[in-house]
Amino acid sequence: MALDPVLIVGAGPTGLAFATSLAKNGIPFRIIDKKLVHTIGQRGAGVQPRTLEVYNFLGVLPEILAAGMPAQPIVIYEEDGVTVKAEVTSAGDVESTPSKPYINVRLIGQYKHEELLRANLAKGGHEVELGVELISFDQFPDRVVAHFVKHRGDGVDEESTMEFGWIVGADGARSVVRHQLGLTFLGESRKDEIIVGDIRIKNSPLDGSKWHLWGDASTKMVTLRPYAIEGDDRYYTVAAGTLLDREKAASSREGYIEQFKEIIGDLIWLSHFRLNIRMVNKFGEGRVFVAGDAAHVHSPSGGQGLNTGVQDAFNLAWKLSHVIKHLSAPSLLDSYTAERLPVVAAMLAETTAVLDTTYKDAVKGYERSWELRQFGVNYRGSDIVLDDGDKSEVVDPYRSGDDGRARGGDRAPDAPGLLTKDGTRTSVFALLNPTRHTVLVFGASANDEAFRVNYPEEVVSVVRVYPRDTLNVALEVGCVIDADGHAYKGYDILQVEAVIVRPDGVIGARVPDAYGIRKYFGKILL
Repeated sequence: MALDPVLIVGAGPTGLAFATSLAKNGIPFRIIDKKLVHTIGQRGAGVQPRTLEVYNFLGVLPEILAAGMPAQPIVIYEEDGVTVKAEVTSAGDVESTPSKPYINVRLIGQYKHEELLRANLAKGGHEVELGVELISFDQFPDRVVAHFVKHRGDGVDEESTMEFGWIVGADGARSVVRHQLGLTFLGESRKDEIIVGDIRIKNSPLDGSKWHLWGDASTKMVTLRPYAIEGDDRYYTVAAGTLLDREKAASSREGYIEQFKEIIGDLIWLSHFRLNIRMVNKFGEGRVFVAGDAAHVHSPSGGQGLNTGVQDAFNLAWKLSHVIKHLSAPSLLDSYTAERLPVVAAMLAETTAVLDTTYKDAVKGYERSWELRQFGVNYRGSDIVLDDGDKSEVVDPYRSGDDGRARGGDRAPDAPGLLTKDGTRTSVFALLNPTRHTVLVFGASANDEAFRVNYPEEVVSVVRVYPRDTLNVALEVGCVIDADGHAYKGYDILQVEAVIVRPDGVIGARVPDAYGIRKYFGKILL
């Protein structure tokens, strides 16, 4: 049995984002999915700005933006089903800023989302193996033995066994990986019944540029969101409510129409479930980890689930890549749980609050708060983050990172207008890389020797950032001038300082000298 570095179980957005991150780091992997065909339908379509930043670092953002569209306003109807009660902007577009170039939510059907990620992986020779189901695994100190069944589709199954260095379970709410690890999945099962699916409506009289909502979530409601593709008569539908007969409504076209007589069309697919709000007690054990819905399930209200899963993957991928490359000790992987657990707990509270508000008042429930764009998600309490800021402050894992201070554990803000040696302009985001740390050294009087690092360029890149009023500086490679002043403003620079940005675009440290740099990397690198 050959030993492969990583097995990824599940090829939804979380698994595909994790695979993309590993591919960027040059780490071999297998990615499997027990389904015989790829996902169809819109499903989770909202891609939050923080996830767009992840895709920017991974090099797939242009395709995502080209295939997506802005969030649509939602039309809420009165009881007669015709009169408009309200039109809610929801996640309305705002103007981008220098620190937030991707500031607005984009809608892209999950089927298309996954298709684009798979196409990007295929460019590097990576393919999802369909019809391969993980049945069980056995952990050892130096490996994991995985047992599979290959479903061929002709009724004949083939069993196989392979060894891997690591397993990452992105295999959904009924995760085999989570169950076998014995992780707790504490939370609550709500009485809410939910049906999701795609429906075709012929000769629709509805405005194809808007969502449409009828009914009351406290009893029975239905929404229709058009694909918004010219000539396409498909709509994504969500039906919910305590009085909804989900078994009957999801059984057939006739059953669905009986529940919602206003809707007439052909069903493309339907799925039904009872709402659960749950999360794991930890994100892994030994050589096996979980991410996405395998680690947390919750209300779809607020569009956080898919995005949180992608960010789980991005947090874990660089750490596991460093361990596999022997750049970091396996103990670095403990920070995956430590950093993501508080964020997910806050996310569950946030989405549950949105759900409860929707049941009381649909108009208020669909007015999405700024926090749902996830700019404030942070790891300020992480043991591997270094910052001399106020240790007594109360940190909100979902909001504090957007308070304008760019502290250790926050997302690294972008800053355009950086002047390079050859006279071209670049940005902080363009300097960052998901395979290495980037040390941004601020201050005209900073001593180069004081901030020197003894790591290869492919592991740690150092960039000297001079202030905009710097005169007569002979720029060398690795030096830029903050010509527009956005970097010094965005990073709140008041003195000579080094800002260390991790491969996942998070500020790992803010330190005044080489001692601080060594102290930070002493926690990260061997």
